[in-house]
Amino acid sequence: MAEPDNHPRGSQAVHRVLRTLQCWTDDDTTLNLTEIAKRAGLTLPTAHRMIKALQRENFLVRDEESGRYALGPTIMDLARVLLQRSDQDELAVIAIPHLERMRTISGETVGLHLPMGELRLCVAELVSRQAMRAATGVGNTFPLPAGAAGKILVAWSAERLEIVEKRIAAPVRKRDQLRVELKLVRKQGYATSEGETIPEASAVAFPVFGPNNDVRAAVNVTGPAGRWTKQQMDVHLASLADDVRQVSEQLGYRT
Repeated sequence: MAEPDNHPRGSQAVHRVLRTLQCWTDDDTTLNLTEIAKRAGLTLPTAHRMIKALQRENFLVRDEESGRYALGPTIMDLARVLLQRSDQDELAVIAIPHLERMRTISGETVGLHLPMGELRLCVAELVSRQAMRAATGVGNTFPLPAGAAGKILVAWSAERLEIVEKRIAAPVRKRDQLRVELKLVRKQGYATSEGETIPEASAVAFPVFGPNNDVRAAVNVTGPAGRWTKQQMDVHLASLADDVRQVSEQLGYRT
């Protein structure tokens, strides 16, 4: 049975459309009407109306043979706007050669992550050339402060820390633990994680600073936990950190 809509009447349709668009995932790139209705908490007739409206604007497309729906070209147009903002373009152009060198040094996947409200967004990624590898995927988002890159983006930002603490509504003890962990990240100049966003994967991440000493982005080096161990990270830590430092300096950061 569909859940009742608790939003004000004038915004019910908007929230239903948004819930409909949130049904698709990396694992489920096509869905039928019944699956969409169940995931969005809508009746079949309501889900059908939402789908038809989204189809008219090319947010959704339907495969005529299977009758299943997929995200459409309008979604890609919006994603392109997000990923190609001028400040991101400048950062990506500067960072890519260094990401390439970091991939060569570590042998693992290297990505560039930007803060986006309560999330971090992967805007560039060079995937490991090894047969077994871990990858985030360009365009994918993860909640802050999960993962090494998430910790980096929160550790130097009181504003983002406040957003995170409000969202998680954690007990004081857990908030204190988070603050202690982030303080250590700032002291070290890097963060590590294991299995926090990708199962059986570990990562080390570094901050990219802008000219105002603000953290503009995080560079993440990710690999299978059995291979990309703390010992392996330590071997390459100085070289990886130096490449990220060069990105910051090219952006105008001065120590």
